[in-house]
Amino acid sequence: MKWRKIIIEGDSLSIIKKCRSNTPDKSQVCAYISDIHKLQSRFQECRFEHVLRVVNSLAHTIAKATLRDKRIIYLVEGVPEYAEDQRERDREGEPE
Repeated sequence: MKWRKIIIEGDSLSIIKKCRSNTPDKSQVCAYISDIHKLQSRFQECRFEHVLRVVNSLAHTIAKATLRDKRIIYLVEGVPEYAEDQRERDREGEPE
């Protein structure tokens, strides 16, 4: 995929802050943060945004299913059926 601009959303504020920071990370996730910083250079623009965990339930559902099924899922022009089901459940819980 040759995207030039991406937005990465996550519900862990501390991780989002580490990804935004230019200072070296010394936590247990430092290798991941270092890899993220290296990958950033491939994009014209790469933003990290914090979202509430409630908002992130769809991403969480997809991640759990991917780990459980031990297969890679590409979300291009659509999502798996179970993700559509989760989206509908999330919509039902939204205030009008």
